[in-house]
Amino acid sequence: MVVYEYGVKASRAMQRPSIYLMILGLSGTLYYFFPKLTEVGKETDRNDVSPEAIFDSYSEGINTVFFNEEGEVNYTLRAKRQFHLKDQSALLEEPLVQFFKDGESRWSIVAESGRIGSSITRKASKLDIIELSGDVEVHNLNDFGGATVLSTQLLQIDPNNETLETEDKVQMVTANIIHTGLGMFADLTSDEVYFYSDNSGHYELYENKISFER
Repeated sequence: MVVYEYGVKASRAMQRPSIYLMILGLSGTLYYFFPKLTEVGKETDRNDVSPEAIFDSYSEGINTVFFNEEGEVNYTLRAKRQFHLKDQSALLEEPLVQFFKDGESRWSIVAESGRIGSSITRKASKLDIIELSGDVEVHNLNDFGGATVLSTQLLQIDPNNETLETEDKVQMVTANIIHTGLGMFADLTSDEVYFYSDNSGHYELYENKISFER
């Protein structure tokens, strides 16, 4: 995995592969990557409304698989419960999103709740932006078994482009580094994570024992 803090680059020995850190200089860069992210908080506040008052269908234990053009599993979406709302969006309780590469799960994302912009299509080929909130955790396992966990309170997932975005505080924990920053963009296809401001971190002898299960 490669991690960036824009501006200054510092190479440090971490786990294999090495992670490189650079410091962000201009806060305006944040809006270059996701100009509409400031609306995420407002959208998330709507999740506080009791779903029973506005939903038109309800299901438990959803488990949906999305495939790429080659017929391989691209990502999966699970949730304890789903409330389909009258505005064609849906609320998720305890969602779990997993992205796959070469048949193996490489990224696993869990949260207390979530919201998607529209219902899942019958062909299960595409899904709109997924907004997660409440104790969001992003787990990654590299080719050498090294685990990384990103923690935040709000996260926006673009499952079709395999990117993650947030403007909230983020903590990253690896085998020997704890790093925090404000705002993040992650490209899951290239294993690159960008932090935007208020970056701080330190080395720590820490055996990272992280499970992909909640």
